[in-house]
Amino acid sequence: MASPTGESALDITDQGLRDLVERYSTRGPRYTSYPTAPQWTDAVDSNVYRDVLRNHTDPSPIALYAHIPFCKRLCLYCACNVRITGKQTLVERYLDAIKKETETTAELFTTRPQLAQMHFGGGTPTFLTPDQLAGVIDTFDAHFQSIPGAERSIEVDPRVTTVEHLEMLNAKGFQRISMGVQDLDAKVQETVKREYSEEQLIEFVADARRIGFEGVNLDLIYGLPFQTEQTWQRTVDSIISIRPDRLAVFGYAHVPWIKPHQKTLEQFGLPTPEQRLSLAIQCRRALIDAGYFAIGLDHFALPDDGMAVAFQQGDIHRNFMGYTVQDTDTMVAFGVSSIGDFPAAYVHNQMDTGKYIDQIEAGGLAVTQGHLLSAEDRMRRRIIVRLMGNFHILPDKIEQEFGVSFNDHFASEIDELEKFVEQGILRHDETGWHATLEGTFVVRNIAMIFDRYLETDRDTTKRYSRTI
Repeated sequence: MASPTGESALDITDQGLRDLVERYSTRGPRYTSYPTAPQWTDAVDSNVYRDVLRNHTDPSPIALYAHIPFCKRLCLYCACNVRITGKQTLVERYLDAIKKETETTAELFTTRPQLAQMHFGGGTPTFLTPDQLAGVIDTFDAHFQSIPGAERSIEVDPRVTTVEHLEMLNAKGFQRISMGVQDLDAKVQETVKREYSEEQLIEFVADARRIGFEGVNLDLIYGLPFQTEQTWQRTVDSIISIRPDRLAVFGYAHVPWIKPHQKTLEQFGLPTPEQRLSLAIQCRRALIDAGYFAIGLDHFALPDDGMAVAFQQGDIHRNFMGYTVQDTDTMVAFGVSSIGDFPAAYVHNQMDTGKYIDQIEAGGLAVTQGHLLSAEDRMRRRIIVRLMGNFHILPDKIEQEFGVSFNDHFASEIDELEKFVEQGILRHDETGWHATLEGTFVVRNIAMIFDRYLETDRDTTKRYSRTI
């Protein structure tokens, strides 16, 4: 089956794999935003955020993200903002804080925003009881009106998510659930501290579909200790038999200088960049052969899924919730460490759960850093987002939207793009630059061309995970 670039998914040879790693394995951003978080400053605080909200007059529907940080146990690969707790008093204070933050935020908008998308992430949102989670949803619904057909999705952990959770969520209009499987091999699971059986997963997916969820997303991670081609193939084959509508297949981001608990995994040995890329290609081949469509950096969807349809039309979008078919330029975010995304600014909430609660109780908002976007930032962000989502750079669209001459404004970047053309990573035609099959694996490297904030010596920085 052909890939989105028109080439066979089986065309990369072992030598080609080694060449990709040798040339392009460096450190770089994942570009869930541009400019990326290391460039943000504390000059953007809650007072600045209040102005951003008051000045937001775009009537277009927006997205909403809520972060629930709580987990019962820490998974050792995790790079998310989580809080391991059994204290219900802390949980109740946190829920009260989210309610107050929502009320404060909604009051600052000049008109009541409409929602095109609502997503809960974590942590583990279903760490909350069904009643607690329903209360948060009701708070959002009281202050934001969802448009017809708005997407509602949530990340769940089958180990703590009950049928009661699923029934409540479905009744509240949630159509899509996402589960972090990561790997089904028992030794890998035990090592990374995320253990449950394939049978549990199959039963859980069956319950979700029976209750009425239209979309089931499963996440996998390659690059973990003890993963081999044989064990990984068994996991991928099992996942294919479950037939999720979408999959995200992430490369493990080893950043122990940010998440010290990850250092524990080093004693078991981590796959080399060559082994990581081999696992990624192995999974891609299997999924494409099974009928999945490869989308963006690391997503897959069945051909009739809305994401696959949008990708074929060149209309995939990307925000802090990942790839999406919802074209929203604004995302309002709630909870500790959550990130709001506005045409004018990024705003980042307090990272510490206790301090977040204290700041909300004191003033209703808890923004501690962010970035005000210049016109140049917005233009480069558009290029990078389209490249990361649709694998192309289309100068005409940039010229129409921003009123610049692409060739003049990006002359030095074009020189770099042509080097990628010579290396077979991009192809160039009258419409612009398009990633080849090899290019889809190193699209982060291509995006770095347009990042004017990156350090001069990219290879030595420890701000970012490896691109391969």
